[in-house]
Amino acid sequence: MARGHGRILTSIWEDADFLALDERQQRLYLFLISQPNLNHAGLLDLTLRRWSRKARGLTSVELEKLLQALEGARFIVMDEDTEELLIRSFVRNDGVWRMPKVMGAMVSGALEISSKHLQRALLEEMDRIPLEELSNDPTKYRGEEGPSIRAQISAHIQALRKAFGDLTPDPSGRGSVTPSPTPSVTPSDTPSQGDDEGGPKASTRGRAGASRAHSPAPAPTPTPAPAPEQRGVAEADDETELIVVTDADFVGAAEAAPAVSAQTIVGEWVERCAKRPPSQTIGQTSKQIKKLLDDGIDPDDIRRGLAKWMAKGSAPSAIPSFVNEAMNAAPHAPGSNVFQLPTGQPLVGTDAKVAGWLALSEQLRQEGDPA
Repeated sequence: MARGHGRILTSIWEDADFLALDERQQRLYLFLISQPNLNHAGLLDLTLRRWSRKARGLTSVELEKLLQALEGARFIVMDEDTEELLIRSFVRNDGVWRMPKVMGAMVSGALEISSKHLQRALLEEMDRIPLEELSNDPTKYRGEEGPSIRAQISAHIQALRKAFGDLTPDPSGRGSVTPSPTPSVTPSDTPSQGDDEGGPKASTRGRAGASRAHSPAPAPTPTPAPAPEQRGVAEADDETELIVVTDADFVGAAEAAPAVSAQTIVGEWVERCAKRPPSQTIGQTSKQIKKLLDDGIDPDDIRRGLAKWMAKGSAPSAIPSFVNEAMNAAPHAPGSNVFQLPTGQPLVGTDAKVAGWLALSEQLRQEGDPA
């Protein structure tokens, strides 16, 4: 669902980097962060011709020059080959990193990125998230304890690293600049802290910090229990915000992420592949799954359709057809998620889904083999 409005912290008018831009570049930045199709990762399609029609006298050529200026100032990252644009510090400045459910939606949005260049930039932003500021106390949900907010956010970041895989240095030389072994702690680059602590405010964009080595990420963890209701980001930080449009909930609304996200299903699919698919294929697959979830398709129907799709080896664009076939074929009793193994011992829940995917894929493969 498209966003109804964007969020602009009033501290943007005290940010030295933003004030160093000319008025046209500032307006363009505000234009970008208020786009209805901006996702939780800060990703936009690069559509120069469409954007140039949003102001009288603006041309695609002039718009491209303005975008290049914003990229040079490191407010955004672009890839003309994949026609994608990333607002570098969106996850931090919009408060996405504070809310586990919205962070899960961010990972789903990030899986739509095709550009390795943009993927690297986003991972560098994950390095700069101040996890130590998040609560490490167990969450309470329906009387039971769950993982802390910090643990949930960390799990989402690890899942993103695993999904992106090994990102080798950018051969084009467009990789991030790493002038020091640790991220910059200048006022413009330090995440916002409360006024009572005397901390500097967050920048409206992120200068790339140093890339730090990480051990291989663990497999994505099960979706954690919903965190307790949290205050709005601006309220928690005692920060004033300017609402650009006020006809819908802001992009960080806790209800934005579905119970089962595209991230979850894509992660399951990648785990079942003999070899990791190309990033472009993962991105296209994620887009198809997200559309199906947005249409209200049951996640288990999508899983069964993906099993059929895997067996045929078709392009990601064919996924909806296989899901439709799975929905109407009803291969097992409605509502049942129990699969009988050769030993006679049934599996349920997540284990059943795993067994079902493998069993269905093998069955379809055998049916497709010549006699």
